[in-house]
Amino acid sequence: MSPFWRTLTAAFAQLRSRHRRRLPFLSPPIERRRPRILAEDYAARHSIEHTLDRKAALRRLSQDRPDAAARYLQLLTYELDGLREVVAALETSSGGRDLQECLVEARAEIERLEIEVGWCQTLVRPWVTGTLDA
Repeated sequence: MSPFWRTLTAAFAQLRSRHRRRLPFLSPPIERRRPRILAEDYAARHSIEHTLDRKAALRRLSQDRPDAAARYLQLLTYELDGLREVVAALETSSGGRDLQECLVEARAEIERLEIEVGWCQTLVRPWVTGTLDA
């Protein structure tokens, strides 16, 4: 066999191999976006964990520090308002049993948050009105 034919058969053998690198534009769109989606998921998870850690720290500090109590109350109020907006939006959509279960859970969370906001307001009031015994 001549060197030309050997080179040509080797080239065809490489084209048929399964281990060649896939070109990005040949992969489906979701696979092309996968690295960005994973990065966004990581960032969202990190942000949520940070918010929950901050919320827990504010709750611990709110009994002793007025600025922490005020910030915790603000955070709870934002969370409660957002949850009410989500429930209002979900109520206008059509859905089955899963949607109803989600609404029940959200309403229970709203009740829990309202209790927490009431508790936090009792912490903030003495600091605001100046009736705290020193």
